[in-house]
Amino acid sequence: MGKKVKVVYDNQSVEVYLEHERIAVHTRKPHIHNAYTTLDEHMPPNHKRMREIRGFNEEDLLVLAAAVGSSTKEATTLMLKNSIYIEQNYKACFGMLMLSKKYGNQRLEAACKRALQSPRVNYTIIKNILERGMDKQLQIPIANTILLHDNIRGAEHYK
Repeated sequence: MGKKVKVVYDNQSVEVYLEHERIAVHTRKPHIHNAYTTLDEHMPPNHKRMREIRGFNEEDLLVLAAAVGSSTKEATTLMLKNSIYIEQNYKACFGMLMLSKKYGNQRLEAACKRALQSPRVNYTIIKNILERGMDKQLQIPIANTILLHDNIRGAEHYK
């Protein structure tokens, strides 16, 4: 740990070298684009435990999110797509869904609805909305109409 290694790979294998000595070699598995595999024996114990917890796959996370509400499901879908490797976002999605234990499903759904109005949705944004009570605030719609006053010239002025 803490030492620099050199990784050499091609379509068939991955080799890891430490000070010019090969310390690991793995055969690459043919797989779907944008997916990755992890051998259980390479995972630390806490990661193995997380893998065993129900809800750490895309389908289960989306089912749990849909049970909260449509905005929560949409936020979960966006969070899963925030990375090339969907699996990297499982923990963030699961953490976001666990916020319902502290704040309740109704508030989580409202927070997700509010978060969906921003350009990016992630765990931290939703957690901050809930912590600050922003999910309880009324959203002020932006008026699409132009207010008329003396400084506004109409189309007649430009004819």
